[in-house]
Amino acid sequence: MGLASLAQILLKHGMNRAGDAASGHIWLRPLRQPLVLAGMSAQVLLTCIWLVVLSHVDVGLAFPVLALSYVLVVAYSALWLGETVGRRRWLGVLLIVVGVGVLARGA
Repeated sequence: MGLASLAQILLKHGMNRAGDAASGHIWLRPLRQPLVLAGMSAQVLLTCIWLVVLSHVDVGLAFPVLALSYVLVVAYSALWLGETVGRRRWLGVLLIVVGVGVLARGA
């Protein structure tokens, strides 16, 4: 969950910087940003870990727990990126947390 959130945050920071780059093709800019490369690497590592998790846990439980990464990403975007997160989005985050709790309790 934390690694998935970290990957998204690194990709966002890297893309913010890539958008400011004045040279190069638009589709190559991200590949020159260390934060984008770090985010992509985190995604690859997450995929490897995910395969191990799936070999031990039912996907019906594992995937909803992974959804908790939305909570971290939304909180980070609001607190540190200065993005506007309205009440409806926070309500959605709350529903995700409640839903994961319901699924986990039934497991």
